[in-house]
Amino acid sequence: MGLFSRKSMQERQQDAFAQAEKIGQGKGFAGRMTKMIMGAEFTESINEAINMTHSGATAEALAQSGAPVRTAKVVALADTGQSVNDHPVVQMVLEVEGEQLQLRTLVSRLEIPRRGDSVRIVTNPETGEVLYGGLELP
Repeated sequence: MGLFSRKSMQERQQDAFAQAEKIGQGKGFAGRMTKMIMGAEFTESINEAINMTHSGATAEALAQSGAPVRTAKVVALADTGQSVNDHPVVQMVLEVEGEQLQLRTLVSRLEIPRRGDSVRIVTNPETGEVLYGGLELP
């Protein structure tokens, strides 16, 4: 890249996201300084937020690769008070095939599930982690 070359918006966002991941993991100079000054709890919350932003893409990729997508009914929903890029992080209680399961996830502020709504969930076959896949379309 030359002296006067400009990065695209997407490249700048990718660089910023990579830097945020390093900070959340406490790696590199900025990550170690942030962890030292702000504390381990702060860097852990950054790491959790980054993981939540990845979970939506991971759920979509798993569904496209053939992982089973199940439908769950929202029994209860509570706001955690956290948000990532103005999208709320919520605690959901879901009913799946007669069982209840709790899920803490990031949801789109444009498609916030409500009690009684049907949502899609995907289970990661490698880790067993249940991921939120969005509202079930009618």
